[in-house]
Amino acid sequence: MIASVVFFIAIAISTVTISTSYEPTQQSITAISQLLFSTYLIPFELLSVVLVGGIIGMFHTAEDEE
Repeated sequence: MIASVVFFIAIAISTVTISTSYEPTQQSITAISQLLFSTYLIPFELLSVVLVGGIIGMFHTAEDEE
């Protein structure tokens, strides 16, 4: 719950401060990777933490109780 709140706050902050357009100027893997590791680094990392937490929660929920 806390991770999702932090994620949405980071997304809100990053979308407010980004002054560039969402229209792609180049369509290449290099341009996408440069955006992911520069402009969108914080939301990208927070999303990975949320997804790993979801996977851990899935395994915890699915484990047998003996």
